Amino acid sequence: MLDGLAPRAYVVPVQLLRPGLIDYPEGLRLQEEARAAVLAGGDDVCFLLEHTPVVTLGKRGGVVDEARLADLGTPVFKTDRGGFATWHGPGQLVCYPIIDSARAHLGVRRLVRALGVVMQRISSDLGVHDLVYDDERPGVYREGKKLGSLGLHLSRGVTMHGFALNVSNSLEGFRAIVPCGFADLQVSTLSLELGRLVPMEDAYASAAAHLPHLFEYA
Repeated sequence: MLDGLAPRAYVVPVQLLRPGLIDYPEGLRLQEEARAAVLAGGDDVCFLLEHTPVVTLGKRGGVVDEARLADLGTPVFKTDRGGFATWHGPGQLVCYPIIDSARAHLGVRRLVRALGVVMQRISSDLGVHDLVYDDERPGVYREGKKLGSLGLHLSRGVTMHGFALNVSNSLEGFRAIVPCGFADLQVSTLSLELGRLVPMEDAYASAAAHLPHLFEYA
């Protein structure tokens, strides 16, 4: 048990899929297709992947340095998830849970918190044991530095978007935005916190071990 969360007996099957390193529009297409399948009665799905460099804006917008992002060859996309601007790229573990929240008897806030626990558990498996989940600024933090972000969109009871955990990625793209709407927010990675390179395959393996238990953490 982590952070005082007791396991739940009710578990919905979650299918884990790994499409690899993909562009953001391809990730959006996969989510929309999976959402349609879940709405038709199919099993919930979690995509585990990495994106080519991209900045996404949440429903609340976001502040970005467009010129700097253009120099980095990083496109910007508006999304319907919660929150502000964030960056995705290679070395960052992205999880898109396509989940029927009504079928799982979970509200969005509890589901977001469960995803935060998953990020904590992955980080602990990889050697960083003291990440803190923040309900008010959804994400995981270490000594004030943000290592993982969360943002969901709910439509007809099914979620899209999800979490992004910084494993071994560059932070250059974050320096061209105001991450998550906080100008003074420091961003870090598991590799930087540990002082050594964390293999992405280890992050994928840990995520694959914990996501089937997602509903136990809610």
